[in-house]
Amino acid sequence: MITVNNIYKQYGGKHALNGLSFTAENGSVLGFIGPNGAGKSTAMRILCGVMPPTSGTVIVSGINLNEDSRAAREKIGYLPENAPLYTGMNVTAFLRYCGGMRGLAGKKLECAMGEAVEKCCLHDVLHEELEALSKGFRRRVCLAQAIMHKPENLVLDEPTDGLDPDQKREIRTLIDEIREHSAVIVSTHILEEIDAVCDSVLAIRGGYRVFYGSTAQFRALDPEHGVIVMRFDAFLEEPFRSLADVELLALERGGESGTEMTIRARSLGGSSSDAVASLVNAASANGLKLLGLEQRSGHLDEVFANLASPGRGREEAESCITE
Repeated sequence: MITVNNIYKQYGGKHALNGLSFTAENGSVLGFIGPNGAGKSTAMRILCGVMPPTSGTVIVSGINLNEDSRAAREKIGYLPENAPLYTGMNVTAFLRYCGGMRGLAGKKLECAMGEAVEKCCLHDVLHEELEALSKGFRRRVCLAQAIMHKPENLVLDEPTDGLDPDQKREIRTLIDEIREHSAVIVSTHILEEIDAVCDSVLAIRGGYRVFYGSTAQFRALDPEHGVIVMRFDAFLEEPFRSLADVELLALERGGESGTEMTIRARSLGGSSSDAVASLVNAASANGLKLLGLEQRSGHLDEVFANLASPGRGREEAESCITE
């Protein structure tokens, strides 16, 4: 588990992080998002011990990173966004070097290398020079070094950057396997990754936390989330105005002749299925025929665009935080 408490980072007179706090639990994947320049990479470097915070604490598996950096860093696997690879080394030599840096040797090192190669599908490039690899294979080599020592916490900065669709699926599967015994943080600008692997979301803008909660709660910030859209063969307004469990958002005429009706509504307190049932029953009791039904789900890109907007006030953004 990684717990970040009230982290500030200042460069000269500029604050890159402003009181950032969050927790990454074992067995879960936290998606860390924000626009360019929001402070994501700075936060990643701090919680991995690459740079110190100006103030605040990071607790890694019960160890205070400020007080015992080495012991805390031993509990972390880190994939930087632009992970360096040593030219002149092949894949095998690089992984052996990284394993040695982690204190692995002999049979333990060979076993760790074999498992990492298997999980990251590197068999075909073991003897190739690192500088000759594609961007996708370079990312997989860097991920292999991050998991060799079986860390209790894994921090991945843009883990699928440069990968093709098949490789992305492989990395997502690997993250699902790792989460069983680790806390995983995935920093990404690809919202597809949030949908695919993350349980919770941390969003920052300008160094401030603007959302912290479950992926479902993040999606629900889209005003269209949960909206029910139904089309009927005739226009009849009155039966739908008095439904106790339905909030009627709009009722419009449609169709070529203007005789059809489109209803936009949402549930009031209950489930969407209950609201749909109420609408269908009201329509059926009044002889209306259902022509179409859509239950809308929030779009992550819409929520992200709203939270990341420079014009959005800090207080308004912080009101979206769920503890």
